[in-house]
Amino acid sequence: MFRAYEKDGDISYSMGAFPTVELIKRRKEDVIAIALGSKLKMTDELEKILESVKDKVVTDDRAVSRVAKKGNVFMVGAFRKRFTSFGSGKHIALVRPSDDGNLGTIMRTMLGFGITDLAVIDKCSADVYDPKTVRASMGAVFSLNISLYDGWEDYAAVHKEPKYLFMLRPCSIPITAVEPPTGNYALVFGNEATGLPDGYAEYGTPVVIRHTDKIDSLNLPQAVAIGAYEFTKKNFTENT
Repeated sequence: MFRAYEKDGDISYSMGAFPTVELIKRRKEDVIAIALGSKLKMTDELEKILESVKDKVVTDDRAVSRVAKKGNVFMVGAFRKRFTSFGSGKHIALVRPSDDGNLGTIMRTMLGFGITDLAVIDKCSADVYDPKTVRASMGAVFSLNISLYDGWEDYAAVHKEPKYLFMLRPCSIPITAVEPPTGNYALVFGNEATGLPDGYAEYGTPVVIRHTDKIDSLNLPQAVAIGAYEFTKKNFTENT
Protein backbone atom coordinates (compact mmCIF):
# COMPACT_ATOMS: atom_id res chain seq x y z
CA MET A 1 0.00 0.00 0.00
CA PHE A 2 2.70 2.50 0.99
CA ARG A 3 4.99 3.00 -1.96
CA ALA A 4 6.51 5.81 -4.01
CA TYR A 5 3.93 8.39 -5.03
CA GLU A 6 2.63 8.27 -8.61
CA LYS A 7 1.14 11.44 -10.08
CA ASP A 8 -1.15 9.49 -12.42
CA GLY A 9 -2.34 7.16 -9.69
CA ASP A 10 -5.52 7.38 -7.61
CA ILE A 11 -3.77 7.39 -4.24
CA SER A 12 -1.73 10.01 -2.43
CA TYR A 13 -0.19 10.45 1.01
CA SER A 14 -0.29 12.90 3.88
CA MET A 15 3.10 13.23 5.57
CA GLY A 16 3.22 14.18 9.22
CA ALA A 17 0.77 14.19 12.11
CA PHE A 18 -0.98 17.51 11.45
CA PRO A 19 -2.03 16.95 7.80
CA THR A 20 -2.90 13.33 8.56
CA VAL A 21 -5.15 14.38 11.42
CA GLU A 22 -6.85 16.84 9.05
CA LEU A 23 -7.32 13.98 6.58
CA ILE A 24 -9.05 11.89 9.23
CA LYS A 25 -11.22 14.79 10.42
CA ARG A 26 -12.26 16.09 6.99
CA ARG A 27 -12.23 13.09 4.67
CA LYS A 28 -12.30 9.97 6.78
CA GLU A 29 -14.19 8.11 4.07
CA ASP A 30 -11.18 8.48 1.75
CA VAL A 31 -8.64 7.09 4.21
CA ILE A 32 -7.13 3.83 3.01
CA ALA A 33 -4.48 3.28 5.68
CA ILE A 34 -2.49 5.13 8.36
CA ALA A 35 1.11 4.15 9.06
CA LEU A 36 2.76 5.17 12.33
CA GLY A 37 6.46 5.29 13.07
CA SER A 38 7.65 3.54 16.22
CA LYS A 39 9.08 6.85 17.53
CA LEU A 40 5.77 8.72 17.27
CA LYS A 41 4.90 10.53 20.50
CA MET A 42 1.31 9.55 21.13
CA THR A 43 -0.98 11.97 22.95
CA ASP A 44 -4.46 11.40 24.34
CA GLU A 45 -5.94 13.65 21.65
CA LEU A 46 -4.10 11.86 18.85
CA GLU A 47 -5.06 8.47 20.23
CA LYS A 48 -8.71 9.53 20.28
CA ILE A 49 -8.56 10.71 16.65
CA LEU A 50 -6.88 7.50 15.50
CA GLU A 51 -9.54 5.46 17.30
CA SER A 52 -12.05 6.46 14.58
CA VAL A 53 -9.92 4.68 11.95
CA LYS A 54 -8.30 2.07 14.17
CA ASP A 55 -8.96 -0.76 11.72
CA LYS A 56 -6.73 1.04 9.19
CA VAL A 57 -3.83 1.93 11.48
CA VAL A 58 -0.53 0.04 11.49
CA THR A 59 2.85 0.70 13.09
CA ASP A 60 5.38 0.29 10.30
CA ASP A 61 8.62 2.25 10.10
CA ARG A 62 9.38 0.95 6.63
CA ALA A 63 6.04 2.11 5.26
CA VAL A 64 6.59 5.59 6.70
CA SER A 65 10.13 5.90 5.33
CA ARG A 66 9.07 4.53 1.94
CA VAL A 67 6.76 7.51 1.49
CA ALA A 68 8.38 10.27 3.55
CA LYS A 69 12.06 9.49 2.86
CA LYS A 70 13.01 11.76 5.78
CA GLY A 71 13.66 10.86 9.38
CA ASN A 72 11.45 13.53 10.94
CA VAL A 73 8.11 12.12 9.72
CA PHE A 74 6.40 9.63 12.03
CA MET A 75 2.89 9.41 10.57
CA VAL A 76 1.71 8.89 7.00
CA GLY A 77 -1.83 8.60 5.67
CA ALA A 78 -2.76 6.90 2.40
CA PHE A 79 -5.95 8.29 0.86
CA ARG A 80 -7.97 8.38 -2.34
CA LYS A 81 -7.68 11.50 -4.44
CA ARG A 82 -10.88 13.45 -4.94
CA PHE A 83 -11.88 16.17 -7.40
CA THR A 84 -15.14 18.13 -7.20
CA SER A 85 -16.98 20.17 -9.81
CA PHE A 86 -18.11 23.11 -7.73
CA GLY A 87 -19.97 25.11 -10.38
CA SER A 88 -20.63 28.82 -9.94
CA GLY A 89 -19.19 30.40 -6.80
CA LYS A 90 -16.49 32.55 -5.26
CA HIS A 91 -13.23 30.87 -6.07
CA ILE A 92 -9.54 31.10 -6.87
CA ALA A 93 -8.37 30.11 -10.36
CA LEU A 94 -4.69 29.33 -10.93
CA VAL A 95 -3.40 29.16 -14.49
CA ARG A 96 -0.50 26.73 -14.72
CA PRO A 97 1.00 27.05 -11.23
CA SER A 98 4.36 25.32 -11.30
CA ASP A 99 5.50 24.84 -7.70
CA ASP A 100 4.01 22.22 -5.36
CA GLY A 101 4.98 24.14 -2.24
CA ASN A 102 3.41 27.35 -3.51
CA LEU A 103 0.24 25.48 -4.41
CA GLY A 104 -0.04 24.02 -0.92
CA THR A 105 0.58 27.42 0.69
CA ILE A 106 -2.16 28.93 -1.47
CA MET A 107 -4.60 26.24 -0.35
CA ARG A 108 -3.93 27.06 3.29
CA THR A 109 -4.31 30.79 2.59
CA MET A 110 -7.63 30.25 0.79
CA LEU A 111 -9.05 28.32 3.71
CA GLY A 112 -7.92 31.06 6.09
CA PHE A 113 -10.00 33.61 4.17
CA GLY A 114 -13.02 31.35 3.75
CA ILE A 115 -12.58 30.58 0.04
CA THR A 116 -13.04 26.85 -0.41
CA ASP A 117 -13.26 26.41 -4.20
CA LEU A 118 -10.10 26.10 -6.31
CA ALA A 119 -9.78 25.75 -10.08
CA VAL A 120 -6.40 24.66 -11.46
CA ILE A 121 -6.08 25.33 -15.18
CA ASP A 122 -3.65 23.62 -17.59
CA LYS A 123 -2.68 19.96 -17.49
CA CYS A 124 0.98 20.93 -17.00
CA SER A 125 0.22 22.54 -13.63
CA ALA A 126 1.76 21.48 -10.33
CA ASP A 127 0.12 18.43 -8.78
CA VAL A 128 -2.56 19.31 -6.23
CA TYR A 129 -2.17 15.92 -4.57
CA ASP A 130 1.59 15.55 -4.58
CA PRO A 131 2.55 14.73 -0.97
CA LYS A 132 4.68 17.90 -0.94
CA THR A 133 1.59 19.94 -1.84
CA VAL A 134 -0.51 18.18 0.78
CA ARG A 135 2.11 18.83 3.45
CA ALA A 136 2.59 22.50 2.47
CA SER A 137 -1.18 22.98 2.72
CA MET A 138 -1.06 21.73 6.33
CA GLY A 139 -4.06 19.57 5.46
CA ALA A 140 -6.12 22.45 4.02
CA VAL A 141 -6.43 20.46 0.79
CA PHE A 142 -8.91 18.19 2.56
CA SER A 143 -11.31 21.11 3.16
CA LEU A 144 -11.34 22.40 -0.42
CA ASN A 145 -13.35 21.62 -3.55
CA ILE A 146 -10.80 21.27 -6.34
CA SER A 147 -11.50 21.14 -10.08
CA LEU A 148 -8.92 20.58 -12.83
CA TYR A 149 -9.23 21.95 -16.37
CA ASP A 150 -7.05 21.15 -19.39
CA GLY A 151 -7.13 24.76 -20.59
CA TRP A 152 -8.74 28.17 -20.24
CA GLU A 153 -11.50 27.42 -22.74
CA ASP A 154 -12.65 24.41 -20.72
CA TYR A 155 -12.65 26.47 -17.54
CA ALA A 156 -14.43 29.50 -19.06
CA ALA A 157 -17.15 27.28 -20.51
CA VAL A 158 -18.14 26.27 -16.97
CA HIS A 159 -17.43 29.44 -15.03
CA LYS A 160 -19.25 32.60 -16.11
CA GLU A 161 -18.61 34.53 -12.89
CA PRO A 162 -17.04 38.01 -13.11
CA LYS A 163 -13.30 37.48 -13.27
CA TYR A 164 -10.61 39.63 -11.69
CA LEU A 165 -7.32 38.91 -13.40
CA PHE A 166 -4.15 39.79 -11.51
CA MET A 167 -1.87 41.27 -14.16
CA LEU A 168 1.03 43.74 -14.25
CA ARG A 169 -0.39 45.70 -17.19
CA PRO A 170 -0.98 49.44 -17.86
CA CYS A 171 -4.73 48.78 -18.07
CA SER A 172 -4.89 47.10 -14.66
CA ILE A 173 -6.89 48.73 -11.87
CA PRO A 174 -5.32 48.94 -8.38
CA ILE A 175 -6.94 46.28 -6.24
CA THR A 176 -7.63 48.88 -3.56
CA ALA A 177 -9.90 50.70 -6.03
CA VAL A 178 -12.02 47.62 -6.73
CA GLU A 179 -15.33 47.16 -4.93
CA PRO A 180 -15.74 43.41 -4.49
CA PRO A 181 -19.06 42.18 -5.86
CA THR A 182 -21.66 40.84 -3.48
CA GLY A 183 -22.24 37.80 -5.68
CA ASN A 184 -19.92 35.20 -7.11
CA TYR A 185 -16.54 35.99 -8.63
CA ALA A 186 -13.21 34.44 -9.61
CA LEU A 187 -9.76 35.70 -8.66
CA VAL A 188 -7.44 34.57 -11.45
CA PHE A 189 -3.66 34.29 -11.10
CA GLY A 190 -1.00 33.21 -13.58
CA ASN A 191 2.17 31.17 -13.48
CA GLU A 192 4.92 32.09 -11.00
CA ALA A 193 7.40 33.02 -13.73
CA THR A 194 5.25 34.46 -16.53
CA GLY A 195 1.98 35.60 -14.93
CA LEU A 196 -1.07 35.83 -17.18
CA PRO A 197 -0.63 36.49 -20.92
CA ASP A 198 -1.69 39.95 -22.13
CA GLY A 199 -4.68 38.51 -24.00
CA TYR A 200 -6.33 37.42 -20.76
CA ALA A 201 -7.27 41.05 -20.02
CA GLU A 202 -10.31 40.64 -22.28
CA TYR A 203 -11.79 37.93 -20.05
CA GLY A 204 -12.59 40.19 -17.12
CA THR A 205 -11.23 43.06 -15.05
CA PRO A 206 -7.43 43.28 -14.89
CA VAL A 207 -6.26 44.27 -11.42
CA VAL A 208 -2.85 44.95 -9.90
CA ILE A 209 -1.36 44.99 -6.40
CA ARG A 210 0.75 48.13 -6.20
CA HIS A 211 4.19 47.90 -4.57
CA THR A 212 7.49 49.78 -4.66
CA ASP A 213 9.95 49.55 -7.52
CA LYS A 214 12.45 47.87 -5.19
CA ILE A 215 11.08 44.50 -6.32
CA ASP A 216 9.95 43.20 -9.70
CA SER A 217 6.84 41.47 -8.39
CA LEU A 218 5.26 39.65 -5.49
CA ASN A 219 5.49 35.89 -5.45
CA LEU A 220 2.34 33.93 -6.23
CA PRO A 221 1.32 32.94 -2.67
CA GLN A 222 1.76 36.56 -1.54
CA ALA A 223 -0.39 37.85 -4.40
CA VAL A 224 -3.13 35.32 -3.68
CA ALA A 225 -3.06 36.19 0.02
CA ILE A 226 -3.44 39.91 -0.65
CA GLY A 227 -6.13 39.37 -3.27
CA ALA A 228 -8.10 37.01 -1.04
CA TYR A 229 -7.87 39.43 1.86
CA GLU A 230 -9.05 42.44 -0.16
CA PHE A 231 -12.05 40.54 -1.52
CA THR A 232 -13.09 38.99 1.80
CA LYS A 233 -12.09 41.56 4.44
CA LYS A 234 -15.67 42.80 4.91
CA ASN A 235 -16.57 39.32 6.09
CA PHE A 236 -14.24 39.84 9.03
CA THR A 237 -14.49 43.56 9.79
CA GLU A 238 -18.29 43.51 9.83
CA ASN A 239 -18.30 40.77 12.47
CA THR A 240 -15.80 42.34 14.87
